[in-house]
Amino acid sequence: MGTGWRTRRVGVLYLVLAVGGMAGAVCIAFRSDLRVAETAAALLPSVGGLYLSWAAFRADRREAADGYGLDRIADRLAVAVRGQWESEAGVRRLNDPYPLPVSWQTADPQFSESWSLLREMAGDWPSGRSAPPPGWAREPAGLAGTGGEITEVFLERVPTRRLVVLGGPGSGKTMLLIRLLLALVAERAEGSPVPVLFPLASWNPAEQTLESWMAERLARDYSGLGAPESGHADHTGHADRARALLEHRLILPVLDGFDEIPEPFRAMALDAINAALPLGQPLVLSSRVTEYGDTLAPARGVPVKLSGATAVELRPLDAPDIADYLKRDAGGQDTTAAARWDPVIRLLGTDAPVARTLTTPLMLFLARTVYNPRPGEEATVLPTPADLCDPTRFPATEAVRAHLFDAYVPAAYRPHPRYPCRWSPQQAEHALRYLARHLQHTLGGATDLAWWQLRRALSPRIAQVVTGAVLGVVAWVAATVVGRLTALLAGLDSGWQTGPPAAVVAGLAGGIAGGIGCGIVAGLTGGIAEGVTHVLTAGQLEWLRTALADGPAYGFIGGIGGALSSKLAVRQPAASRPQHRWAWDWRMCALGFTAGAALWFSFRHSYGSTAAAVGALANGAVYAVAGGAVGARASSLSARRPGAIPTVRTRWAWNWRGFAVGLASGSAIGVTHWTALGIQSLLTGTPSYTFTTMLSFSSAFGLAVGIAHGLAGKPADLTTSVGPAALLEQDRKIFHRLWMGVGLAVGAAFLLCYGVEYAVRGGIPYGLGRGTTSGQAISMGPLHILNRGLAYGLTVGLAAALSHNAWWHYTLARHHLAAHRHLPLDLTAFLTDAHERRGVLRQLGTIHQFRHIDLQHHLAAPGRPQEPGAAHPPLPSPRSPLPPAREP
Repeated sequence: MGTGWRTRRVGVLYLVLAVGGMAGAVCIAFRSDLRVAETAAALLPSVGGLYLSWAAFRADRREAADGYGLDRIADRLAVAVRGQWESEAGVRRLNDPYPLPVSWQTADPQFSESWSLLREMAGDWPSGRSAPPPGWAREPAGLAGTGGEITEVFLERVPTRRLVVLGGPGSGKTMLLIRLLLALVAERAEGSPVPVLFPLASWNPAEQTLESWMAERLARDYSGLGAPESGHADHTGHADRARALLEHRLILPVLDGFDEIPEPFRAMALDAINAALPLGQPLVLSSRVTEYGDTLAPARGVPVKLSGATAVELRPLDAPDIADYLKRDAGGQDTTAAARWDPVIRLLGTDAPVARTLTTPLMLFLARTVYNPRPGEEATVLPTPADLCDPTRFPATEAVRAHLFDAYVPAAYRPHPRYPCRWSPQQAEHALRYLARHLQHTLGGATDLAWWQLRRALSPRIAQVVTGAVLGVVAWVAATVVGRLTALLAGLDSGWQTGPPAAVVAGLAGGIAGGIGCGIVAGLTGGIAEGVTHVLTAGQLEWLRTALADGPAYGFIGGIGGALSSKLAVRQPAASRPQHRWAWDWRMCALGFTAGAALWFSFRHSYGSTAAAVGALANGAVYAVAGGAVGARASSLSARRPGAIPTVRTRWAWNWRGFAVGLASGSAIGVTHWTALGIQSLLTGTPSYTFTTMLSFSSAFGLAVGIAHGLAGKPADLTTSVGPAALLEQDRKIFHRLWMGVGLAVGAAFLLCYGVEYAVRGGIPYGLGRGTTSGQAISMGPLHILNRGLAYGLTVGLAAALSHNAWWHYTLARHHLAAHRHLPLDLTAFLTDAHERRGVLRQLGTIHQFRHIDLQHHLAAPGRPQEPGAAHPPLPSPRSPLPPAREP
């Protein structure tokens, strides 16, 4: 248990003792026949003391959270950061066979502040220095170094500790930042700032401030600070610690990939960095040289420079270092595999395309992966490095780079002596190209490959249809099949319609899960299943038309209520609320009228054609008004809202906004239906639902929606490593827990509301023309109330779990993409293998990224580059089928 649990326990005990003591005093007063005034006079003075004690208790909690707690959180974060990047360094083989001797020199003066100004800035800070520290470099040339010296350069030689690392594509910028980050964590004192690497490619400075973006990255990549890509209500509660760390300067930002920000936003981004991280805040920034230079000296606009920073530029690898590295990776100087590199080594240092290409760590890594054998692997089965020296096939460095990128994925997936692969190189390359194009085109050039965002590759309409069909089947089982068992236990005849209407249950649940489209599909599915069941068992075709009419009507109106409640139950700040101009939607108006008018088929069985027409027109008019006024907004919310997020544990947090919206929606549905039935009852003299029954339904629906939206994700322990696969497994388990927990609570809500009505009235008319084979209505007994609670609880509980979790949508997406042979069915295993065994992907917290942004761009490019003289088969397009995978 932690300090938080002990604090909550103390608070609960305090509340129980205070309330219990006062209740005991009241009981004693009544048993002793004390007067009320005397009792109140004795208890009232204690109220001030109770409030004072509680205020002091809360103040102590805030003080602990703001003081000592942040230091502990920072220390735990440092443990998580070190574990993450030590593991990632092993996966990327940064130290295998040994760290590359990357060197750097002072960058062009245009990229830095003047050295005298830097020393003056640092000397003027309120640090109490009487003289500059002896470690400060006397001039920019003193920043040059190699390998592990980067830590000394940043901590001791740069006066302001604000460093820009520049380099060309694949020059080793990220590799150097990882080495620096691990060294800074190792030398960090307790309670001091924690270096954290932030990939800038996922930041849009036009939409989000740097502080909020970094807080979200912290909350997502390190699960103890908040739930990944959480909804706003949850994020507000769980990202507070991340923001507090940033505000108290307990985070040392290592900003990687400034060049990966789109060109129009780079100047804005640099200005935002200056504003968010003022002088005195150490930071590291990496970028490609050209992109950073264009930002500092734009053709149009105002130049922007990182305040108080100096810059170093990575140098190309030296020929002797390249030769030694390739031979050592091949097994040593005197091995047969190392001798295969002799033709290439003889060209190093010349102007040959292969020599100029292999001067960067990225290209060197690709080359050794393609041409060097692994332990236990024969070099004779591999292509020979001498092919790279062919000037006909590779007339320029671009041709060599393209060849190495093309050959890298097949080489990473060739048979491994220790790690056999379930996917062939062709299957792996096809899947990786699809994922790269998904990032590039579907996600707008993003670099973060998050499994919960794969749903973006699936049409929202497909998700709505499948989800609605599942809810319809569940509603049919819970209402019709279980209703039949209820009828047998109650001693009724062979009628199957003794449970609540499956179309109504499914439609309302579908609205909560996916809005109008999902509600209509769920209602139709439940109605068809119920109607067909009754036709097959009782031979009454009329019930099929009745069930089919209920489906679109309750699906439509339940979808509006469910979509609006799902949106309004989450409070958003005014700045992030989308601005929509209200407009009447004639298409949704027509759909609403059609859905309401279809109830004529349901009413005609009990009221006759004329009265049924009046009731259907009344419902159609109300549904048309609702559709025209708010249907378009509800439809857009349900079809395109960001949707489900991963969850790690759960906690209850009653949502009054959700309950209020649900109560209003339930009341609108109940009053509309009750009014229409009342009109038909006056016309025909046939009994109708009572006002108390309508009130029971409205209250139960409001409680159901409030419970369905009364959940929030609870963060996991920060020191526990939660990767993508572990997060997916947690989310899947939480899905089942939510289904059970919400289902029980919703079922209890319906039992409570209808149970109170049953107790007060001594019975409830079950329905109009429902219950038996002859179509006669019956009185609802305790078993029927139990069945009603079970049906709504099971179905609405499933709907809430579907809308709160990401596992379901991810499962739909991967099955859909696997059926179209775009991705392997076991996508989680494929991504894990691509990271841990093949090194094609890297892992940052709970997301994956391609090993290098250039690799992602290469795989996302249309078609496959053909080499002169090569005979590579063309790669299938993203829409062509994936070859059958060797899935177990």
